[in-house]
Amino acid sequence: MQLPGIQKYMEYLFCVALKKCGNLNDAEDLTQEVLLAALQYQKEIADIKSWLCMVLNHKYYDMLRKKHNLPTVSMDLIPEEADTWEVQEADDRPDAVSIRREVAYLADKYRNVIVRHYLQGEKVQDIADSLGVPKGTVLSRLSSGREQMRKGFDEMEPYEKQSYQPDRLDIGCHGCQGFHDEPWSLVANDLMKQNILIAAYENPLKCVEIAKALGIPTAYVEKAVQDLTASELMKEVGNKYFTDFMITKPEDMLKGLDEEIKLTETHYSDILRSVNEYLRQLRTPNFLSQLTEEKRKKLEYYFILHLFSSAIYTATQQIIPSKEEYPQRPDGGRWIAVGSQYPQDFDFENYRFAKYCYSGLRGAYVEGFLNAKSIDLKIYDTQPDLNKYQHGPVEIHDDELAKLLYIISREIPFESTGFNLMFLEDIPHLGECGILSSENGKPFVNVPMLTPEEYTALDRIRIEHIQTMADMFEPWLREIFPKLKIRIPKHLEGRIAEFRKYSCYAIPMAFIKKAIQSGDFNNENATPPMVFVVDDMNRSIR
Repeated sequence: MQLPGIQKYMEYLFCVALKKCGNLNDAEDLTQEVLLAALQYQKEIADIKSWLCMVLNHKYYDMLRKKHNLPTVSMDLIPEEADTWEVQEADDRPDAVSIRREVAYLADKYRNVIVRHYLQGEKVQDIADSLGVPKGTVLSRLSSGREQMRKGFDEMEPYEKQSYQPDRLDIGCHGCQGFHDEPWSLVANDLMKQNILIAAYENPLKCVEIAKALGIPTAYVEKAVQDLTASELMKEVGNKYFTDFMITKPEDMLKGLDEEIKLTETHYSDILRSVNEYLRQLRTPNFLSQLTEEKRKKLEYYFILHLFSSAIYTATQQIIPSKEEYPQRPDGGRWIAVGSQYPQDFDFENYRFAKYCYSGLRGAYVEGFLNAKSIDLKIYDTQPDLNKYQHGPVEIHDDELAKLLYIISREIPFESTGFNLMFLEDIPHLGECGILSSENGKPFVNVPMLTPEEYTALDRIRIEHIQTMADMFEPWLREIFPKLKIRIPKHLEGRIAEFRKYSCYAIPMAFIKKAIQSGDFNNENATPPMVFVVDDMNRSIR
């Protein structure tokens, strides 16, 4: 190229170089490299200015690569087989950070070829051969990848709130948990997976869309989405994914809380009459005389919640008949997940609904442990103001707690059991919670212990009362149900049982609190509502 054809653009090129480099020395070096390349170029050029800008851009990225040892790519680079160059004004080109970000957001099939061709210098034919696809497919992916990146540069950052202020997602379930506390354990302490589920709840999204919503490279999102799909918390449809369970927010649960409290207070006398009749029959079995008064109170508390839970479920089914099956999961459980979304700094202490919610029945069933044919721990979690049972210094899961209680109840030396001794650190805490007590410095189990036959006898009484209480609640619930319905994304409407779409969780604890306030129920030393069912040869230790 002749010098006169270049000179008139040198000032412009230097200004562009200075803007890119940010300092005079690098800008001068970059301009000189462009000039040298131009002087060595022998072919005719139709648009000299555009050609010079292209060369400057390439030289700039070469300089970055050498200077910072970072992968960079020019958006104006195209495969070596193309005939023409698409050129932008040089000072409108994206910076290296933006380019690397947009490469990170590409889906795998586009990201792979972009990185291999532009960053690693592989030829298009070699990439095609290694992938087992036609050369034209690679060229198409390169073109599509570049176009997606250009759109990313042109658009305002579409980051959702989760990218800079991630929420917390607690997952529970209806049904039977998996071998390792699934589904809760699938996302526990994994903020990224929690927020992927939040991002893909309202609408099915591509992995790229999830990545951009969270501000996380697509490669990380793809792996997490694969895991969540394999564990059946997400569902794939086409090239999109959605969260396959219902997620509620604090405002959803608060919406109908006052209606539930009002229902309980309005009909309190009728509910109390039904509960007292139930308790009268529950107290008749002779074997209960073997329990202390404190353990009998805990037993009654447990069975009151157990009756309420069953009766309200039955009444709801009578109002909104719908089938719900618990599918067999890869983790060995049979469950349907349910999520609760909160800000990470959420003020639970002043959250009104938290004063009334309680967990469904949960626990652990263990066969063949030491001398026991089976041990079965059954638990209802109420709120901290009524139940101190929370994890202590060592997080002990229900199956380990069940084993610990059995060892203590049968006075078996710990060193001969193979039990993890670290859980012994929880004994003082379990004493504070009312699960254990001590006598002469020796711990003993302070929750009701029953045989399977005894538990069945008491549960039969509960079953006999379910329909009576359900029929009592049905007209009351039918009246307030329109105010209790939770909005569900359209694509999940047919995937969630209709009765699950109604918030009806506060009534049992609203009744208990009203009964305590009225002096009709004494919960002192009656918590937690927990029963330990043991099947072994020794039936004398209660």
